[in-house]
Amino acid sequence: METEIKNTPDEKRRPTKEEILEKKISMVKERGSRVMRINSPMGSIMFNVLRQFDQAYAHFKGQLGEPGGISHEKGAELMDEARKITIAFSEFTGQLSRQVRFKYFVPEELQEMRQVTDRKKDESSAN
Repeated sequence: METEIKNTPDEKRRPTKEEILEKKISMVKERGSRVMRINSPMGSIMFNVLRQFDQAYAHFKGQLGEPGGISHEKGAELMDEARKITIAFSEFTGQLSRQVRFKYFVPEELQEMRQVTDRKKDESSAN
């Protein structure tokens, strides 16, 4: 009599390298996906943080204004902080790029975001 061995819920099977590669290839085909070659250890860390930020931000947007979720007031504060951090990172990237004579192109969406932020600053200082 053969005994079938089954994984219990506590035992998780690690995916094989082939399974991981198949999943990555499948993900590349999805709408909104991006492929990026990582060239530095710092880039690898930042990519991992960005991936998790993107997932958390998507959950945040889903809970915004929902009962038991995040209030619109707190949500506006978090979105403003995310914008400031993104702009600061872009400015640092521009500074670093100038130092090493690398051409940095500020993303169009970020340029628009900066214009909105600058207008808000101008309006608040005029009052």
